[in-house]
Amino acid sequence: MDIAILHYSLAPVVGGVERLIEDQARALRALGHCVCCVDSAAKFRAWLRRHPKARNAVSRPAVLIHNVLTMPFDLAWTRELTALTRQRPDVLWVNWVHDVCACNPAYRQVEWREPLPRALHVAVSRVRQREWASVSGLKPRQIQVIANGIDEARVLGLTARVAGMQLDRHDVVLLQPARLVARKNIELSVNVLAALRKQGIDAVVVVTAALDPHQQKSVAYLGRLQRLARRLGVHRSLLFAGQPQALSEDDVRSLYSVADGLFFPSLNEGFGLPLLEALAHRLPIFCANLKVHREVLGPLATHFNTSLKPERISARILQELACESLSSRRALLRRTFSMHRICREQLLPLLQCQSAPSSP
Repeated sequence: MDIAILHYSLAPVVGGVERLIEDQARALRALGHCVCCVDSAAKFRAWLRRHPKARNAVSRPAVLIHNVLTMPFDLAWTRELTALTRQRPDVLWVNWVHDVCACNPAYRQVEWREPLPRALHVAVSRVRQREWASVSGLKPRQIQVIANGIDEARVLGLTARVAGMQLDRHDVVLLQPARLVARKNIELSVNVLAALRKQGIDAVVVVTAALDPHQQKSVAYLGRLQRLARRLGVHRSLLFAGQPQALSEDDVRSLYSVADGLFFPSLNEGFGLPLLEALAHRLPIFCANLKVHREVLGPLATHFNTSLKPERISARILQELACESLSSRRALLRRTFSMHRICREQLLPLLQCQSAPSSP
């Protein structure tokens, strides 16, 4: 689908709507659509000329108009767009309401008498839905609510390599910073991952290890882990992030930023530096019940016996994550306010099911 996104200004101008448009465009492009962001009437006319009116268009172009139809910053453009929504019914017009001039006391001096555009109406919250309904004459049910979302990778400043892993699309991300040696007990990570996924949790385990081709034991250990993951059906959810190229320090920091918890099931440690790194990143810590781990963190970590069944360990992890306010916030962000998910599950179905613009 060809999609134009309109607003008065675009990035690098700093503003909430500008950031949202940037994330929305990025998500729609990732979903396979052609997106053009436009910040003036002249640029939009040029875009529209490339989409001449067709009687039987197989795929209608869509225009997402953010705030221009409800705010007074360029009334000439507002009137031009309103007229176009009536002249070009072959285009799917979407009036995206972030703010409503007619309901804002700061704009009392503006005499708002603009006609209602012939478009789909989308509000970013129920509050804006009610406000737009009160001044437009529409019923609230005629105004779709699609909340704002964000691109978590952009907000966290993830490296391109970690952003490309798309970890924010999973329910639970467990990080195990470890080398490929048997005492790191990565087998338990694989089994706990399988137990989580059996419970319907979209979980991934990320292991930072880089393969040392000069250490045959390391190569053999990786092979055993991969075979175990395949046998348990979790090979696509077990990510050896250090393959085929070692991670940079920035990559590792990015992984800590996006993870939901540190999983550290080592059989033997002299200290366990990742415990402190996780603490610095304010991550919940799930670690083997070793004397040194209790010495380092005491009650600040969730300790478990590595001899426990993976199902019991996974249940403990889920229980602790449910109590962690940070994890609850991340879950809310990913399930409700992920821009990619919003575009895939709400916006695109809305656009694709429309055979004609809605009428006021």
